[in-house]
Amino acid sequence: MSLILVVIICGFWPLRLLRFYAGFCLLYLAWITLFLYASCSALFGHFPSTLDRTSRWWLVAVVPLALLSMQLLGMALTRASGFKSFSVPSTSMENTIRAGDLLVADMWYYRAQAPAHQDVILFARNGTVWVKRVIAIGGDTIEGRDGTVTINHLVVVEPFVQHTESVRIDEMNNFEPVDVPHGKYFVIGDNRDVSLDSRPTTRGEGLGLVDRKSIVGKPLYVIASTRQGKPIQ
Repeated sequence: MSLILVVIICGFWPLRLLRFYAGFCLLYLAWITLFLYASCSALFGHFPSTLDRTSRWWLVAVVPLALLSMQLLGMALTRASGFKSFSVPSTSMENTIRAGDLLVADMWYYRAQAPAHQDVILFARNGTVWVKRVIAIGGDTIEGRDGTVTINHLVVVEPFVQHTESVRIDEMNNFEPVDVPHGKYFVIGDNRDVSLDSRPTTRGEGLGLVDRKSIVGKPLYVIASTRQGKPIQ
């Protein structure tokens, strides 16, 4: 059983199988199976005749504690291997990420590489973690006209964009050219009519450009919603 535990831990790290939804399902299924096997083995295993028979009830009392310990250890292994789950309360990234989705993110993804155009990212701002899509990177000039975005005077194809308001908000779909400095990112939500993001507004409510240092991870897939297992692209 110790060997099986070691194999499962290796699945968390260094293999980092949680990068994939199938890996997530496999690891946690193996984790639960191991716990059930260990519990049944303890409850129904052979004991020396000198052991008081009533002592088995102590094992029954310990099962809930063991379940809690298993859950906490599983969470610790998940965090230690660089993954974290987030619940999304906002509709600003619909239909790519829906309100109520629970997603898994790779918190190490951008350690070795920089975000690219159209990456969905997580970034921290004032104690809150936001999820948006990178539209422009350092060196780009971005502009919005009637809901169409151009980067360096070229129209960007955005099949992920959604409009939910019957009357589009003018300032959210039209903005003057913005030169993005190196080390900064211009991010927008896929639900363009309701997203608070890098687009400048007359009321000054936008998030502004995102600094490279504030980017904390990359969402990978959904684990709890009607679209369980859906990759985030």
